Amino acid sequence: MHNTLRQMVLAITLGSGLGLLQAGAATLVVVELNRGASIGPIAAGLGLTVKDQLGRRPIHLLEIPTGTDPGPVLTALRQTPGVLLAEDNVDSVSPEATKNSQWAIGSDAGEYAEQWAPQALRLPEAHARSTGTGVRVAVLDTGVDLTHPALAGRFATVNGAVLGRDFVDGDNDPSEVGSRADLGFGHGTHVAGLVALAAPGAKLMPVRVLGPQGGGTAWALARGLLWAVDPDGQPGTDDGAHLINLSLGSTQPTQMLVRVVGLVSCNLDDDDGGYDHPAYRADRQRCARNHGAAVVAAAGNGGSPDELWYPAAEVVKGSRAIGASTALGTQAAFSNYGGWIKLAAPGDLITSTVPGGGYGVWSGTSMAAPLATGAAALVMATLPPGGQPRRAPQRQWLSEDVLKRLEDRSAPLCSGPLKAVDAAAAVTDTQAPGPACP
Repeated sequence: MHNTLRQMVLAITLGSGLGLLQAGAATLVVVELNRGASIGPIAAGLGLTVKDQLGRRPIHLLEIPTGTDPGPVLTALRQTPGVLLAEDNVDSVSPEATKNSQWAIGSDAGEYAEQWAPQALRLPEAHARSTGTGVRVAVLDTGVDLTHPALAGRFATVNGAVLGRDFVDGDNDPSEVGSRADLGFGHGTHVAGLVALAAPGAKLMPVRVLGPQGGGTAWALARGLLWAVDPDGQPGTDDGAHLINLSLGSTQPTQMLVRVVGLVSCNLDDDDGGYDHPAYRADRQRCARNHGAAVVAAAGNGGSPDELWYPAAEVVKGSRAIGASTALGTQAAFSNYGGWIKLAAPGDLITSTVPGGGYGVWSGTSMAAPLATGAAALVMATLPPGGQPRRAPQRQWLSEDVLKRLEDRSAPLCSGPLKAVDAAAAVTDTQAPGPACP
């Protein structure tokens, strides 16, 4: 088998005229296997090194030798019996990092609390009914300033320690790393502060998957997502996030993240039968106990109907893409829009927490997403223990139900095709009045 696979790669390489790349960093690719296939012989047959695995799941990270063109290797992998998918380990970034955008200093705690966004979301009315108590929200980003005064007491804890994880440095400290010279520095702290603003009773689970420049990989994101819903690795315990905020993404789609978002949101219906693999048994057990998480993702800052921002654009059941609105109740000019985006939340000139105990102003769909996530947390907290809705005790609420409530109780913006998240209408299950248009 080893010689056959190597001959396949050689034939593809010669036939395509690609050959070898210049010497440089090794390339990482992602492979998912079907039932009965084994990664060892497949990797050895192509001269690849197995670097990591998503728990016991049949999804592996492989290293291609330095200087080898990954194209022919990926083609050979896709033609190998037992391989369900093979793709690049694509880059994942915060939308603001791609637009060379950073937060501006100058605001304070008063502006943070009294800015236009809470009124646009009708948070005061919503907080009269729910503050998000009992809901855990994972923030997958550049990390969080764990010592910020506005976030004190807002973190989920285990034995007195913050329940978080760093998948960049590989440790249990999800703190922000870097300085103002770094493009992505402060992004995660800003995002976490907006979840806390919208849902002051919810508990945050910071998960660092992006570096200080705002960049990361699909693999780190996948590991962070799966950890967030099951930190202790025990599918029977309810210790994971109920909501996950992704103020990040990529213009390049990845089937691995489609699989993983389906796993964390407990949308286990698929066309290829991948979830039937025995290695997903623990995920099926977790989902049977309703320990899944709704995923809220930024829609991207391209200002276009044509720029697709993944994984939000995959439209996996149990997840939603969020665009951005302005204080005038209009769609923000920088916000992506299109049929895959239904909702918008405040995202223009938004004040929130930044490292060092301060506050800053930032604009982007990265700011809109956590405000929508916080609104969803308010809805989740109105459900009785065990996930049973008050009006239909015979049926469990799933991640999709909570997000659909946000959609159903939204109202059109003053301009653009998107609808505005209305936290008060969603919590009370009433009709949203819509923004006051000029």
